[in-house]
Amino acid sequence: MEQPKVSTSRLFVTSIIESKRDEIEEKLEQGYQTLHGLVSGLSEKEAHDALNIAVSRDKAHEEAVTLGLLCVILSEPQHATKSFRDLTLVTRDGLQLVMMCLSQLAVEKWLRMADVARSQLLWLLRELIRTGAAGVDNVCYNLMRHAAGGDVSPRNIALVDYMLDTFIENRTWLEKHPVLLSSMVYNYLRLIEDHSAPQFTMLRQKETSFVVGLLRDRFSDCMVIGRDLVRLLQNVARIPEIELLWRDILNNPKSLCPSFTGVLQLLQARTSRRFLQGRLTPEMERKVVFLTSHVRFGQHKRYQDWFQKQYLATPESQTLRIDLIRFIVGVIHPTNELLCSDIIPRWAIIGWLLTSCTSNVAAANAKLALFYDWLFFDTERDNIMNIEPAILVMHHSMRSHPVVTATLLDFLCRIIPNFYPPLSEKVRQGIYASLRHIMEKRVLSTLYTLFDHSRLDKELRVMVRETFQEFCYPHPSLEGVKLEESKEEMVNHLGEGVGVGMAVGGVTNHHSPSEPTFSDEEGEASIRPHGEEEDDDDIPLAKVKLKGSPLPDEWKDDDDEVVKNLEGPFRDAIERLQAETDNEAKCEAMERIVQLVIQDDEVDSDTLTTVGQCLCAVLRHTWTTRVFPETVTEDSIEDSIGRPLFVLFRNLAELSEDDSRRLPLLTVLSEMYSRCQRIGYLLLYYLQASTLGDDEGGKIGSNGKSQVFKELCETQDRELEAGLLADLKLCQEEDVNLLCWLLPAVYTQFPQVAVGNTALLHLVVSTVDARQLQELVCRVVQRYLKVITLLITDSETMILMLVKQVASSTII
Repeated sequence: MEQPKVSTSRLFVTSIIESKRDEIEEKLEQGYQTLHGLVSGLSEKEAHDALNIAVSRDKAHEEAVTLGLLCVILSEPQHATKSFRDLTLVTRDGLQLVMMCLSQLAVEKWLRMADVARSQLLWLLRELIRTGAAGVDNVCYNLMRHAAGGDVSPRNIALVDYMLDTFIENRTWLEKHPVLLSSMVYNYLRLIEDHSAPQFTMLRQKETSFVVGLLRDRFSDCMVIGRDLVRLLQNVARIPEIELLWRDILNNPKSLCPSFTGVLQLLQARTSRRFLQGRLTPEMERKVVFLTSHVRFGQHKRYQDWFQKQYLATPESQTLRIDLIRFIVGVIHPTNELLCSDIIPRWAIIGWLLTSCTSNVAAANAKLALFYDWLFFDTERDNIMNIEPAILVMHHSMRSHPVVTATLLDFLCRIIPNFYPPLSEKVRQGIYASLRHIMEKRVLSTLYTLFDHSRLDKELRVMVRETFQEFCYPHPSLEGVKLEESKEEMVNHLGEGVGVGMAVGGVTNHHSPSEPTFSDEEGEASIRPHGEEEDDDDIPLAKVKLKGSPLPDEWKDDDDEVVKNLEGPFRDAIERLQAETDNEAKCEAMERIVQLVIQDDEVDSDTLTTVGQCLCAVLRHTWTTRVFPETVTEDSIEDSIGRPLFVLFRNLAELSEDDSRRLPLLTVLSEMYSRCQRIGYLLLYYLQASTLGDDEGGKIGSNGKSQVFKELCETQDRELEAGLLADLKLCQEEDVNLLCWLLPAVYTQFPQVAVGNTALLHLVVSTVDARQLQELVCRVVQRYLKVITLLITDSETMILMLVKQVASSTII
């Protein structure tokens, strides 16, 4: 049989499996052929003239010539200097096409590139830095990601050394790019830890001098790293130069930067995802993202085994586990859908990483990496998703791996006095704040069953009780919890030998009925391969789309920075809304903004989008305060919608459906909704609350107002059913009383998607208590509410009563 031919490539190592060229390879090859056809047989002057004529024809010829010259540089070292000179002479876009192509090669193709092509890419990088080309800093960042941690292979060491020499040689250029500078400080401070062997003495000394020099001279740029800068410095603090720097940080902070007040300032700043992501190679990142977004719980072992064999099999790779834990904790923030699915959860992967540590030092550092965001946790600045994995690892490991839970609890107790004695009280406050936030967000409904579990050693239980006395007493609703523990002891026999990442008894869904899920508290954009938002926390994460939630961190920044994006009367109106302290004055200011939006026909969409962004920032108190009154009366409901946000809702609801002024208001509201999903159920609340006094009985649909919500869903390209369920689910997580209050109107005014909807019915019965469910049953009996499509109303009542009994046995 004739063997299939393997097509050769100028830049990449090919095989039978990977013989087909992709788009970037095809473009480079076509560019090379076009270039060869233009200059073949010509003198240098004639070739230069031919290239200039070609690039002046059209964009396609310019792109082909540029990529052709790039291909020559990467594949033919003997012609690289001349081709680079021609490239700089004929390019008309400031080499932006070259930068984009190099970044793509660095992120997607580095592992497949031939040795010659890799060497030439690094050579080209230095040349581009010397010429000061714009965008080369992004190429440096992407290339540096391939300098993997926990890897001391000759190829990896060579890349680390070459990039280090490049930065040392071009330090003046590096200092002009503070974002890249702080990233390189973080990267090399982390890599120093791996280079402790005698054969790396010279490299380690060079890395140390580089990092210490930048920290001393540019500490203001490095402060943005935040708390993980302290963690990395602690790991290498025994090196003399770093020890001296460490003493200045602790005892003489002003000598490093006038605005630096001390180590507490760093510890209270959360580390941006840019730094955590930069310590994983793009290939590792893709695999971790796939593991956490596509692999089902119970089917993950073979993926973990492959990952361990590929990346974690060497003694040096112990330190890589810490990078992975920090990445999973700080960057992988699943959507609500993933949290409720049977995809392997973060805590299971972290549990596996913890149990696979064979070094005591690495194990201690892994625990610190897991709990690091707990130590100085602040609900205003930090994120629930950064502390959630640690508590769930302890909770779920209690059955099959109680030793894991015990060691983590022991570590958590001992870290308070031992992390940094002068700040022990701050550490205690941070950990207590974490635990309170965990209970507020219902990650766990109680901590008593974890902290006082019968499977814990008696001495450990005493220490936990002394350390966390506030959380070690059972809630009144926990009667019979010891009985549940005894049942658990019986189940444990079935779970023996099951790994941390496996469910007991073969159950693959990792969310038990008694464990409510919660939403990410940080707004995320759709992730792009190399893009970077202005907020340094918005970092690419493969192609995963992470959903936003109540209060994105970027809204917690200075409102003035957001408002500066506006000019003219819009800016004046927003600043007035921002400055007012009286609620009535705020409402008047909001009315002024609405009138500017609907009265000016020339307002462009960009301005309307910016207005929406500014309103989200200025009205952020609405996202953090309770709207639905505790005592429900007509007066209290009316008072609750007397806020600036509801002024916008009122104007939109009062405009007729064919009024052209609805569109700009919908554009503003859509931008706000894309940044804060809470807008959805608050709009439903307003539409219901504003019609309580109407003759029609206070229905969302009165006067066609329900159309506003439908149009809002359309602006988000979402079906009405999906939008309604998503908004009510968020309402359920944040205020179940409001959900119950809204349900009758939702079923009445959206019958086509609500009546008979099993997902909505499950949402209700999995949340409400007996009293709330009884009220719903009464409404069904009185025929004010229909939740299931049946011909006989009595049958519907009977079914709902059965649902009540089931719910009562599992929830109450």
